[in-house]
Amino acid sequence: MKKIGVLFVALFLILACAGAGCVQPSEEEAEAQLCQDLAELRAALESMENTSLRTSVGDLRDGRDQVRSAMEDVRESAGELADVRVDELNAAYEDLDRAVEDLPDDATVVGAIQAIRPQIQAVREEQQNLYADLNCTA
Repeated sequence: MKKIGVLFVALFLILACAGAGCVQPSEEEAEAQLCQDLAELRAALESMENTSLRTSVGDLRDGRDQVRSAMEDVRESAGELADVRVDELNAAYEDLDRAVEDLPDDATVVGAIQAIRPQIQAVREEQQNLYADLNCTA
């Protein structure tokens, strides 16, 4: 009778853990998620860079927020993989974040884009390197 009680409790704990997300994704699933998150980062960067003359520095900062969200997803999914390092991508993103924050509120959009273009390009290059290292497909 005791064995049945112990088995019941163990089964309950296993099911509770699975329902709470304790089960780790497989390596393939984690890599696929990271590839998807890297593609979303690329799209956020393109959206940020492809602004019209009617946008403002505030719009660029909104675009930066989309890039920030995509970076958080990349960091989270990369954390599921032991051998994936995003240090260079993180550093490039931090430089971009700082550059956008340092833009004067009264800067012209053309001037602002020109000022942050090198940082956008650096993040894009690191994103592409990681995408290639993982053999992600479009």
